Amino acid sequence: MPTTTPVPPTSTPTPTSKATPVPPPPTPTSTATPVPPTPTPTATATPIPTAIPVSPTPTPTQIPGRSNLYTSARTPEHMASIWWDWDRDSKGNLPKFREMEVNFTIHHNIDDFSDQNGIYLMLSHSNISDVEFYFGLQTDVYAPDPPYWRGKGLIFSRWKTRDLANARVADLEEGWTQSSGHEGDFIGVRRTYDWGAGDYRVRIAPDGLDSDGEWFGLWITDLNSNITTWIGSLKFPFLNGTATMGPSSYTTVEIYGYPIRPIDIPEWHVSVERPLGDGVPSSSGLTVYSSIFGDVLNSDVRYAQMEDRVHFRAGGATERTTPSGRVYFK
Repeated sequence: MPTTTPVPPTSTPTPTSKATPVPPPPTPTSTATPVPPTPTPTATATPIPTAIPVSPTPTPTQIPGRSNLYTSARTPEHMASIWWDWDRDSKGNLPKFREMEVNFTIHHNIDDFSDQNGIYLMLSHSNISDVEFYFGLQTDVYAPDPPYWRGKGLIFSRWKTRDLANARVADLEEGWTQSSGHEGDFIGVRRTYDWGAGDYRVRIAPDGLDSDGEWFGLWITDLNSNITTWIGSLKFPFLNGTATMGPSSYTTVEIYGYPIRPIDIPEWHVSVERPLGDGVPSSSGLTVYSSIFGDVLNSDVRYAQMEDRVHFRAGGATERTTPSGRVYFK
């Protein structure tokens, strides 16, 4: 039987990645641009041009019956989401895992499309030792030092601390750490990564022990090239002498940044296989739409039984054809 129905994350700490306002442009210098002298007109009479009919500027058309696409939507918003659940064990205990793998396909590429907004494929929001964490891909990753926006990459964050002694970055040139309180106290590791259309696997697993906790690392593998990249590691406290994750995991396609018209969100299609907790696939899921504000309606999440994977579509002219609710996997 599936675990009890969880409540989508809409309270603090909300598993989102709110955009930090873009720094203002530099103040222009006071040097005035020289104004060229006005030419002296000649005595030649100015010819009267022949009138040319001017076509009126066409009014942009809207998709009939979908006015909501053209009204500003609040952010951050989880446009299409699913809670993955696992069966209880033979003794009725909730599942706990030491590692998790998520295989997914990006069906077409999107780039950093806006100075004010980004898209976050949150592959997992879960818990280790009752400490929340999340990880995934973003179109534009924020850094606390200039340049503030560094393009495509991956992020991995945990809550209940601001101490960066609990964070290890993978690469000092391509990666960095962050400590902040804007979503509740959290720390994180980030790394630039030029993801695009293709097949990938992201894995979170133990990465070393300390006396006061255990490190968990995050890796991404490009399944087309079979190249694995370490993103970084975070330390979690022990709970009852160990550190385990679960009992469920949450995946969403999020729009973050400033308010935006839903039609201006680039259309994107991603499909995700059932996550593996210690090699065991999720047994059921609960799909959810726009769980924070409810303003974004151009999204759809659907389980394809023949493929045994969940398809997420959002942005642009995407139509919602699948109702939200409980899904039982094969």
